Amino acid sequence: MKQESDILNKIGTDPGFKVPDGYFDNFKKQMSEALPERKFEPEATPSKWLRIRPWVYMAAMFAGVWCMMQIFADMKRANSRNLGFNPEIADAMQDEKFVDEYMMIDNNISDYDLLNEIYQEGIESNIFDSDSISLNQLK
Repeated sequence: MKQESDILNKIGTDPGFKVPDGYFDNFKKQMSEALPERKFEPEATPSKWLRIRPWVYMAAMFAGVWCMMQIFADMKRANSRNLGFNPEIADAMQDEKFVDEYMMIDNNISDYDLLNEIYQEGIESNIFDSDSISLNQLK
């Protein structure tokens, strides 16, 4: 505390800034006269589209997300189908006449064409494993 009062005695309490007498008496009037006059234009009211545009964009975003979810769910359902081995289909496929009539083609169908058609219809090729019917049994 003593040291602090010694510093104040050495330096003094005078801030060093002085304002002329009556400087702030007419300050507002002098400042407004010195500045140029400025005209303010009223703000334009936004159109209906500008007001609802964010809501439309948000609705479109949620609709897009919903569509993607439906597509992914449909893809998951299509991939989860496992037909497995069906003895009735296996018996019917052993009869060449039935297969020809069903396919409406002659006996010139190849294994590649058959697998390609199965793939296009969304049937997984893993149903033709060792536990189920093979393509050779179909001929």
